Amino acid sequence: MSKKTKKTTPKENTKKVPLKEKLGINRKKVLLSLLVSFAAPFVLLICSGFSVFFANAGEFNFGFVDFAPLWILGSLLVGGIFFTSLIFTKGVAYNSLFSVYSFIAILGFVQNMVTTMTFQGIPGDGNASVPTPAKVILNFAVWVILATVIIWFSVLSKKKAQGRVIISFLLVLVMVMQLATTIPSAINYITREEAPKPTTDDSMVYLTTDNMFEVSTVDNIIVLVLDRFDDRYFQELKNSGSDYLNALDGFTYYADNISTYPRTYPAITSMLTGTENDFSSRSGYFTKAYGTSSFLKDIDNNGYKINLYIPTYYTYDNAEVFAGKVANISGAQGYTVDNHFALLGKMFELSSYFWAPEMFKSATISTDAFNSVVSLDGSAPKYEMTQTSDAEFYNIFREDGLSTQSKEGTFTFLHLRGCHSPFTLDENCNIKAGDNYHSLAQTTGMFKFISEYLQELKDKGLYEDATIIITGDHAALSSDKELYNDPNLTALLVKEKGQSGTPLKTSYAQVSQDNLHATIVKSAGLKTDSDYGTAYSEVPEGENIERTHYFQIYTGNAREDENVTYTIKGPGSDFNNWKITNREHIGSIYQ
Repeated sequence: MSKKTKKTTPKENTKKVPLKEKLGINRKKVLLSLLVSFAAPFVLLICSGFSVFFANAGEFNFGFVDFAPLWILGSLLVGGIFFTSLIFTKGVAYNSLFSVYSFIAILGFVQNMVTTMTFQGIPGDGNASVPTPAKVILNFAVWVILATVIIWFSVLSKKKAQGRVIISFLLVLVMVMQLATTIPSAINYITREEAPKPTTDDSMVYLTTDNMFEVSTVDNIIVLVLDRFDDRYFQELKNSGSDYLNALDGFTYYADNISTYPRTYPAITSMLTGTENDFSSRSGYFTKAYGTSSFLKDIDNNGYKINLYIPTYYTYDNAEVFAGKVANISGAQGYTVDNHFALLGKMFELSSYFWAPEMFKSATISTDAFNSVVSLDGSAPKYEMTQTSDAEFYNIFREDGLSTQSKEGTFTFLHLRGCHSPFTLDENCNIKAGDNYHSLAQTTGMFKFISEYLQELKDKGLYEDATIIITGDHAALSSDKELYNDPNLTALLVKEKGQSGTPLKTSYAQVSQDNLHATIVKSAGLKTDSDYGTAYSEVPEGENIERTHYFQIYTGNAREDENVTYTIKGPGSDFNNWKITNREHIGSIYQ
């Protein structure tokens, strides 16, 4: 009888393979996965987010510690998710994830560098231009090409192992370079002179929205400033045949007006004080200008209640400089971050502008967007010019109208967002979230607001005796970094006291913001010891007046910003009359 061969069962032959061995987890994979997983959040979240905060800290109503811990924690969480997905995969899946995470870090860094080199300011603040379709397509093509290269080297190539080594080296290089650009920003943030953040000792005094629509039954001086009210925008409005211009009876339109400066800083402070800026220190300029100018003091001495509605950072740091003269000020007993997660979301949106592809960049995020999640603990809301503020102020005006006080005259200086891009208002002064309208729609919406404001003054019998000026702090810029190629005229409409009932007139007198104070003083009949010069209405048409405009070239490099002096002799509408008479380095515009 033959001996039967004993057969072995599959179970007896199967050897249990540990998960670690099955997934190929070893020291090399762990180290490589750690590098790839944390490169993207380190470069695009931690470094990019911190750099954006450091560069714009003076404009935020919150501090570094209010977002940094959660920001770091969130970045580590993203890195942890990336690492987990890598460590538990192998083969094609691992290689694919490796290439995606590497792609995000490397391409994001490259995009960040490109955006920074052409950076003209926070997009929603109206400084960044909208990219052309050709630029968007080219940018997208570059992303696709570089993504293809990375995927080829780490997934498809026969030498993908060597490809991953090269990509790993690039990731280390990218992290070192990103860190090298972040450290100087951090040092500058720590050592720079900043506006004081509100604390529990009332150190932050700010301008509020109090009395915004209060006028006097005694006398009124009203200056309505539309940000970036370029003369071309007013021409557009006139050519459209808008009925809102019918409200401008008694007004004179000055078609050849030149602003002193091309940006809100230092234009508004210059308009309120007449003090030139040497650009040695932003906060120092505010202190000097408001502290030494006689203009607001003279208005106060003539028995006027002064209400200023101007935003911080670009026009003042601490409203203590207005103490004793301005009515709408308040001290903050600290500030409150209403929603930390919303704060992180807005910070992500802001920082992603730098590293996202052109087609995905947010064109509306701005520094003032954070005001909706951070509030000052003061007695009244802080006055800010947000993308929605004009529509919100208009709604308040429509609901409550103008109130009156009869104790003294009222000087109102209201700086509205006006004609500033991005254009988000429609013709009825309603905000259209997510839509970038056009200059005519927004300008029309603003004049709907203005026409109803003027009509209420008429209804209350206060219009004829009021001095009313509608103008811009400056015109619009085609570029922050290049010299002018055409005239830069700011729209100006003036109704002196006693004027009303006559159609809108046009004057081609060569005027400038140098004539602003004299117009207010002489129209209102203020008694002063100072000679404020010539009023708008005193400049004869046809006479060539030498005027000065200071343009600051913004380079983004603290050592290279320039102050360029334009001297204009003759009609400002003729660019041949704009001559550069001086150029000087000023360091950083906003230092």
